[in-house]
Amino acid sequence: MTTGSITKAYARFVSIYDLVFGYSLAKGRRAAIERMNLQPGDRVLEVGVGTGWSLPYYPRDVKVTGIDISSEMLSKADKRVKRRKLNHVENLCIMNAQAMNFADNSFDAVVAMYIMAVVPDPNLVLREMTRVGRTGGRIVIANYFRNGNKSTRITEWMVKPLSKMFHFKFDLDLGAFVEQGNLDIVESFHANMFRHTTVLHCRNR
Repeated sequence: MTTGSITKAYARFVSIYDLVFGYSLAKGRRAAIERMNLQPGDRVLEVGVGTGWSLPYYPRDVKVTGIDISSEMLSKADKRVKRRKLNHVENLCIMNAQAMNFADNSFDAVVAMYIMAVVPDPNLVLREMTRVGRTGGRIVIANYFRNGNKSTRITEWMVKPLSKMFHFKFDLDLGAFVEQGNLDIVESFHANMFRHTTVLHCRNR
């Protein structure tokens, strides 16, 4: 799986992305943001913002930047921002999450929802998230992680046909991921249908 193949896949399926991953993952997105305890003026980066489904959930008194590798996805996000008058969204940028063009300590909170399963190197993305986030700031990750539970095995079986289409994988180990990321977990909870999504609220060391 390469960045190029992912970009091509999402260019093909951008028209149905919200139908497949919009409402089905909305509760997890909303819960992740609501429990972040964002403060007025906080600068937030959403990595892999996609079509911008989560952007309306952020408080209007924070400043949000969204990045994505897909120009087609960002085009839909931009239309959502204009249609919903989301003035708290400052920037939407085409950018590779594995090599961000931001200075160190640029954001109070860095969020990645449902992208760790599709990027070529999740640990590299996480290192970039901790780099551009300020020390002591928030790192929030919502994703599927392998845990062996019966409910998640059912979810894997249900969405297996979509996994090849959207290039996402089911083999991320939660413990190894957190250890390599040098994160302090403040809160962890499950969300969405069958509680298959793990949401991690972490403190950036």
